[in-house]
Amino acid sequence: MINKPTQTKANSLFQKGLLLLESAQLAKGRETLEKSLELFKKANDAEGEARNLMKIGRVIELMGEYPSAKGKYQEALGLSLALANRNAIAQSKANMGSVGWATGDYSEAGRFLAEALFLFRELGDIAGEAWAHDLVGNLKLAMRDDREAENSYLLSFTLVEGLGLNIENKAWNQYHLGALALFRQDHKQAKECFTEALGHFEKMEDVLARAATLVHLAEIAIEQKDYPTAETHLQKAVLLILPTQCRPLLMDALIGVAQLLKAQGDERKAIGILMVALSHPTCRQQTKDRMVALVITLESRFTPQEMSGGFRWAKDIGIDKMAEGWATSVKAKASAKKLA
Repeated sequence: MINKPTQTKANSLFQKGLLLLESAQLAKGRETLEKSLELFKKANDAEGEARNLMKIGRVIELMGEYPSAKGKYQEALGLSLALANRNAIAQSKANMGSVGWATGDYSEAGRFLAEALFLFRELGDIAGEAWAHDLVGNLKLAMRDDREAENSYLLSFTLVEGLGLNIENKAWNQYHLGALALFRQDHKQAKECFTEALGHFEKMEDVLARAATLVHLAEIAIEQKDYPTAETHLQKAVLLILPTQCRPLLMDALIGVAQLLKAQGDERKAIGILMVALSHPTCRQQTKDRMVALVITLESRFTPQEMSGGFRWAKDIGIDKMAEGWATSVKAKASAKKLA
């Protein structure tokens, strides 16, 4: 029997945790959700426990702790199967597919996402189906199948369009179109899409989405040799990401910094940052795959001893201090220019 007073307390903490997650306060959100999980267990509320486990898994995934996140999703799946809650089963499998995408286990990710899609369709959960199609799109793009990715993103947008578009739908549609254009090296189109997405994300006050978009815009600016703009975008992204403790996104930003430093001629520092970021356990496989050509180019310029020295330099500093130090140096340089 469910203990109603304890369940009420659990729900209250759970809602607080969701708000912290939405505002990208990941560490605080995790702590709050873990407290609410214990209360759901004490209340004997298995459904609440499963719902909570999925959100904790999401927070942990955003922090880059992929094995732990997968474990939480598996726990949620087990409870949902026991409860025969098919919607929660579908959500758990979609989340596990997301972890597979991040870690490069694309075969497993595809299986989980296919199962989630099947369940969402059977249930008539249009929003859930659209979400799963977006995740499939991410997976297909990581696998370098841009045509299938485009089809998945289009299916997702068509579904939400039928429900009535909102600013979030529009933002992510433009973001995905930008990702496709960037993959196809259509930098003009990618810049237009990401710029529109950024405007939406700013209105939504979505910190992590803004940061991710800024990193992509910086990458485009580097390709276009507009280094001051790239520097500005990356600095904004780093300063947004650092307080959130979203490690995978910080790795993306640092790799952007390495690309910029390489373009500006500071290849020694670039290879050090790049090697540390790519070897970090929170770095997504898709990010690693995209940087292969740059790594090969930089490695050809240095001896093994120089490579090892650059790696030690970057590792000794630490990723947070490295990112913060770079952003501070950019700010100092801008201030000096104004005073000159």
